[in-house]
Amino acid sequence: MNDLHLSSDDRRPVQSHLDEFTRRLTTVIILVIILTGIWSLSIDELLHYAMLQLDPCADACINIFSPDEWAGTRWLSATLLGLLTAAPFAMVQAYSFARSGLLPSERRAFVVWMVIMGGLAFGSLVFTTTIFLPWLYSYGHSFNDVNGLVGRYDAAEILRISISISWAIILVLAAMSVVMVAGMSKLLWEGNASWWRLRIHGMMLMLLWLVIPSGLPGLLVALTCFASGLVELVGWRFFRASMPVAHGLLDLLDEDGGTHRVLYVDCSCFGTSPRIEPLKGMGMVSYKSICRSPIEQDHLLDVTNRFQATKLVFSGCMIDSFPASYIDSLRFLGCETESLDIAHLSAARTDNETIDLALAMSSLVDPWSEKIMVARSLLIIENSNVTEIIYGEEIPFGLNLQPRQAWITSPKDSLLAEIKKLGILLTHNSN
Repeated sequence: MNDLHLSSDDRRPVQSHLDEFTRRLTTVIILVIILTGIWSLSIDELLHYAMLQLDPCADACINIFSPDEWAGTRWLSATLLGLLTAAPFAMVQAYSFARSGLLPSERRAFVVWMVIMGGLAFGSLVFTTTIFLPWLYSYGHSFNDVNGLVGRYDAAEILRISISISWAIILVLAAMSVVMVAGMSKLLWEGNASWWRLRIHGMMLMLLWLVIPSGLPGLLVALTCFASGLVELVGWRFFRASMPVAHGLLDLLDEDGGTHRVLYVDCSCFGTSPRIEPLKGMGMVSYKSICRSPIEQDHLLDVTNRFQATKLVFSGCMIDSFPASYIDSLRFLGCETESLDIAHLSAARTDNETIDLALAMSSLVDPWSEKIMVARSLLIIENSNVTEIIYGEEIPFGLNLQPRQAWITSPKDSLLAEIKKLGILLTHNSN
């Protein structure tokens, strides 16, 4: 396995995904065609109102010099209106198609971005057509008055330029909102900034170049520089942000100076696994029964991916209780796994003693050194009334610990040697 799989993923062939994409895209195109036909019935009144807003002259100075170009522009306007009104349906289809392949935080960010973009698109269109473009054309027309020229403008050309500028504004707002939503959701940081830049700038500029009229090279260059600059300005802080931190995660250094992030997965296992505090520097997330819940498994994958956890320590869940594909996904993210088996440890006692749980936590190594592990384990033992420690490779079935006994799973030889110096009886259980 060389990729990440969610619990909702199945082993469908690529062709089935292409068929689903084609089916959804076809429904959107059919809806756009229908809405274009509907808008074409009233497009003349809408264009008449738009031309009145965009006319820079006191007396009308916009004319149709090429009826065929005007007819093409008229249908283009109806099509764009059809696209805009079909956008909510297209967004629902896009989310339904992509949902199963997105992590929980990515789903939330996608929905938030679509909602924000819908409001921004509508607001920018109203602002552009009623305020910005009328001011821009009036400002440009004022130069004709200064030079004593009489302005005569092509309605089709003015409308095409207006559409290009409006589309450019929407694209820039879309790119800026993607950066902001991804950054605030902690999906974007310095480590993956190049990945985000390539896709955001690439998609935005491709769509910009697609709609800008070929006869306006100056507008093409100006909008390219302006759009890229705005996206970089908005994303200045996010593109340079440090690795995101949450759930109490801290960067831990091993003996070689390597950086690690260890996350304690506190699973109650439906109440059979008690809660204990993790070691200093470890983060912690809590679940009810992660080994049985695909939703909780996806959430843990999301946390591991977003916050770059390098090791997961499960409380009560055994590693082999998870699907093999899930453990493979964690390995794909560069994350090791380990279990304290607290559910079995807690069942070995009837006196509510927690020393076995504390020793299980203190026995962790990597990134901690063996010397540090021995010191903190001895501190727990010295502060207890334990007189016998039973140890073995795994917890034996039916283990019943008495009040002055404790259990350690697979202890290091150095720890056993130090315990022996304390005069505590060591009993090996080979199960």
